[in-house]
Amino acid sequence: MLAFSGMAAPMSAPQTALPLPSTTLMLLRSVRGGIEALMLKRPKGAAFGGAWVFPGGALDAEDHSPDLYRRCLGAHDARASRALSLPRDGLAYWVAAIRETFEEAGVLLAVNGCAQGVRAAAGSRRALIEGRVDFAGLCRRGNWRLPAKRLHYVAHWITPALAPRRFSTRFFVAAAPRNAAAPRADGRETLSAQWFNPAQALERKIPLAHPTRHYLRILAGMVTLDEALDWARGLNRRPIPATRPEVRRIEGKLMSCLPTGEVLGPFTMRSYPLGQRHVDAQ
Repeated sequence: MLAFSGMAAPMSAPQTALPLPSTTLMLLRSVRGGIEALMLKRPKGAAFGGAWVFPGGALDAEDHSPDLYRRCLGAHDARASRALSLPRDGLAYWVAAIRETFEEAGVLLAVNGCAQGVRAAAGSRRALIEGRVDFAGLCRRGNWRLPAKRLHYVAHWITPALAPRRFSTRFFVAAAPRNAAAPRADGRETLSAQWFNPAQALERKIPLAHPTRHYLRILAGMVTLDEALDWARGLNRRPIPATRPEVRRIEGKLMSCLPTGEVLGPFTMRSYPLGQRHVDAQ
């Protein structure tokens, strides 16, 4: 883990963009020898372009649907909102995490009326991506329920003020469904979808979004899926403060850093391009 040395004061921007509500899901599975996390590669023109990230994105208006709230198992909006320190509509972040994972990776976290995992019919994901049906409509059509209780809220990150596009991202951890379809990139917002052992992903030195690298470092120290889920549940038992990375100049280079001393990596405006319709989370 990198640490500060010879730090200047955090840099600030005269005018900052408003952070967009976003969500990210660290989806984990158990494999021989440890755990793996689902990661997606972003196209170069997107936010965090060229980097590998966990599934996620900005909240859509439909994520606040009362119909979708009613389909969430083991969770309700009042409790979810308290967990996120919001006055209302906290449950929309759980909904968005499930929806985005299905859209971007083709992995559906949903169950039927008998609490059994389901697979989406061929074409359902494409119809959703192309806007021919909304997520609530798919859930009604398939009688899907959303196992929100399985998603554990673990962090809240707010993009540095210098970034031209900013995100207020809530991070979740969940175990992948046992019968889940193999992940497939959508070819639009994601170019590749793969399962990675956290330690091996770090060793390969693939391009990573800063929060992704931070959590891979944590997950790399865990041996089993149960250990990772216990870690996530433990964080969920107390209020979770916002993590606010700062941009500092270190040896002449702009670096994104945590107040704790961890250097996340180089800060570049290219990581947050403007003019995109869809806003991707970290």
